[in-house]
Amino acid sequence: MALKFFLPFILSFALFLNSCGSGSSSSSTSITDDGTEVFSLEEKQFLHDLFLTEYLWYDQVASNIDYTQFTEPQEMINALRIDPYDQWSFTMTQQEYEDYTNQLTSGFGFGYTSDFFIYLVRINAPAYGLLFRGDQILEINGEAVTDTLIKQASDNLNVPTTFTLLRDGNQLYVTVSPSEYTFNVSLGKIITQGTQKIGYLRYDSFTENSVAEFERIFTLFHGENIDELVIDLRYNGGGSVTTASALLDNVTNAYASERQMYLDWNANYQQYNSSYTFEDIDLQDGNELNMKRVFFLTTKGSASASESVINALVPYLGADNVVTIGNFTHGKPVGMTGRVYSTNYYFLINFFVRNNDGDTTSFDGIPPVCIAEDDITHMMGDENETMLKTALHYIETDLCL
Repeated sequence: MALKFFLPFILSFALFLNSCGSGSSSSSTSITDDGTEVFSLEEKQFLHDLFLTEYLWYDQVASNIDYTQFTEPQEMINALRIDPYDQWSFTMTQQEYEDYTNQLTSGFGFGYTSDFFIYLVRINAPAYGLLFRGDQILEINGEAVTDTLIKQASDNLNVPTTFTLLRDGNQLYVTVSPSEYTFNVSLGKIITQGTQKIGYLRYDSFTENSVAEFERIFTLFHGENIDELVIDLRYNGGGSVTTASALLDNVTNAYASERQMYLDWNANYQQYNSSYTFEDIDLQDGNELNMKRVFFLTTKGSASASESVINALVPYLGADNVVTIGNFTHGKPVGMTGRVYSTNYYFLINFFVRNNDGDTTSFDGIPPVCIAEDDITHMMGDENETMLKTALHYIETDLCL
């Protein structure tokens, strides 16, 4: 089942924005008489130089290339990145970057499958509370649904769109107006199972602004003295490693000042290697947990920082106590540092992310301990949803469903 995100969604990158000296606005893309930006020779040289120096696989990049064959940055990136390892190096504009970090975007805010079943609605998006996971879209404004119709409607901001839906076997009509919106990426709840309290955290993206969101949820978990923790990363494509480190701080306070993970650059840039550590004791704010075991709900959409968090816990909790439920993760054991040229930000793969034992995850992804389908007939966090139900069963029996 193919998944489509109909929302600006960046898959699996670690954001470390650093300005490069060459990125001055005076030597950037040129502008034609009609206002069209041109991918300049200087910018192409800048990008090629990044590939030949900081790129993780720099020694496999062609040193002589014909710049005239490229008319836009992503086209050049696609030509230079090394397959099959690098599926991710990309560029984005300054505005796109700022919108992402501020969790600001526009449209409806839902993801759907190839047969138009909704599988995710962003928290606080225009569609949130109106369209639901498991709804099948039949029509858009009375016309049989297509990808093109959804995109056109989503781009038509502040104009109401009528969705004809199939929900629980019933056809109904729901009107949603796409708009600019700020979304959240975290939801938490307490599940009581017998005498145990289980904290469930839905976490959709490692954005820089999301730390305050999950801090509030961990305060709830700490106050309830939860026995087990389930973190739902099934659609979390990654984001800031700094945010991933903050999440780990909240999961356990038992390893103060110990190294969580480190970034391992290419042979010529080992001076850029950097480590992330658990909070010092005097920096802990009192809402941190001390989990002995953690469950993660994962799919191919769980990437990058999601995989790094899972991998970082293994040296401390032990592999048997880091329990993945669902399917293989995406398989992105690498990350990138952003470099700036004028209004373009370039994110090229720069480093491996390693845990305290020096291990990375596989390009094939992290395998599940228990295989479980992503059950879009139930809401995320519903105890009857197959992935969460499997985790709850494992908590009770130490067995997969």
